[in-house]
Amino acid sequence: MEATSRTPLVPIREVFRLAAEGASGDRKRSEAVAEALGYLQRGFDAHYAAEVAGDEQILLGDGSYAWAIDTIARLDEPEFVAVASRLIRDGAGRISAGGVVGFGHWMPHLTGLLDILTGEGREASGERILEAVESLEPHDGPGRTTVT
Repeated sequence: MEATSRTPLVPIREVFRLAAEGASGDRKRSEAVAEALGYLQRGFDAHYAAEVAGDEQILLGDGSYAWAIDTIARLDEPEFVAVASRLIRDGAGRISAGGVVGFGHWMPHLTGLLDILTGEGREASGERILEAVESLEPHDGPGRTTVT
């Protein structure tokens, strides 16, 4: 059985880090959110890379989700947990329906997280996310990174 990623080709952890860089806000909180996003993407890839996930993939995915929630919960801010759980729910729903999750699908969630951290507004946060995606996107052809 061939395993393929069904999440963005660019790590959302790095996108978020880059987008948060230079923005106003607490760097420690930004790093924690970026770390949690990395765990979330790892969990999605473990659970959904193959048609049918084996026990090992399920355990790895569940462990990654747990680390993501634990990491973000340590910030003790309910808004972060709420956005992260919507990100998981929406992504899992899309993948379970046979789709893939690109940045366009997760964009509102990433924008919301960055806006919570910076307070600069959803529009400015969205622009930061887009710029980060474009700077990190592989240049060997279009991928699921496209935000549209």
